[in-house]
Amino acid sequence: MSETPTFDKATLAWTLPWQTDWVTAIAFIGGGRKLAAGNRRGQILVWDLPEAPGGEPPVPVRCLGGHTNEVTRLLATPDGKTLISSSYDHTIRYWNVDEPASGTAEIILDSKDRAAAAKKLGDKAPPPAPGLTVETQTAQQVLTAHQEWIVGLSLSSDGNTLLSGDDAGQVIVWDRATANELRRWKVKGWVFGLAISPDAGLALVAERFPLVFTPADHHRGVKLWDVEKGEVKHDLSAQYKVYIGGAAFSPDGQLLVLAQGNETSNGKLFLIESEGGKPVREFPGHAPGGVHDVRFSPDGRYIFSCGRDTLVRVWNVADGTQLAEVGKPRGGQFKDIWHAFSLSADRQWLAAADMSGQVVVYKA
Repeated sequence: MSETPTFDKATLAWTLPWQTDWVTAIAFIGGGRKLAAGNRRGQILVWDLPEAPGGEPPVPVRCLGGHTNEVTRLLATPDGKTLISSSYDHTIRYWNVDEPASGTAEIILDSKDRAAAAKKLGDKAPPPAPGLTVETQTAQQVLTAHQEWIVGLSLSSDGNTLLSGDDAGQVIVWDRATANELRRWKVKGWVFGLAISPDAGLALVAERFPLVFTPADHHRGVKLWDVEKGEVKHDLSAQYKVYIGGAAFSPDGQLLVLAQGNETSNGKLFLIESEGGKPVREFPGHAPGGVHDVRFSPDGRYIFSCGRDTLVRVWNVADGTQLAEVGKPRGGQFKDIWHAFSLSADRQWLAAADMSGQVVVYKA
């Protein structure tokens, strides 16, 4: 396996406008440059990125319709054949973005710019220009076992086992290919941080009650579960009393990174051994504000994280040093957020889902 670049010399390839609402989820699909993103209204768009950066931003080629509320996670199977989405509409959906389109639709990518121009010109504003016509597609399969918002979604390295968690505390293990439920368990709080180990043997479940302001009602839990048995293997709650909003296992399954996600925290990263939870080191993380997404590089040498400072930060696993910052802060923790990011299969491209209504794409 070739080494993952640190993106210390990354250049902005394109800013892809999508001003309808916050962009909340993102994933590269397959071995090429096919990119999917989801937003707070439940829409999913797909782009085919050019081979070389620069020039006019590419436009979406397809719109995936069906979700009726925020898209919380997007994942692609290792073979690149299936895109998986989860949503606040209580569903998980499977998509084959290479299958024939079901129709066409008109989408508006620059709605904020249009509204600002119309307000400025008033009665002199010309009739609105037509939107962009794109192909549409419906989901291959819809999974409906959850009854509340689905917040967490994670896939084993072989793509065979899917893990999902919701704000009723339900954690469900799926056979990904058949979409059959294998087992489930319940935790006390909302499931916020969720990760399954590469071999599908362990699951990290971080839970809490949000928007609770009385100390007596506070609840936070961080536990490692045996996936096959549906039993707690290690309870790390006493070690990590902060809000853990994200987690990821290393490619070899030996390490686990926990991401602090509180709005007002400094967003630390905690690296631990996955077997037993022994601390390895802390990373200073993102400040101000917490971490929204975290993962290891495919070669396991680096940790990538993004958060409320509108940056993707790259960390050296071996010694904890920061190697790169991708992006630029834009005004503080309540101003702009990068909700999620994705690395392309060849590790040459990095894309982030931007709260301000755009997708940003960088070339290593």
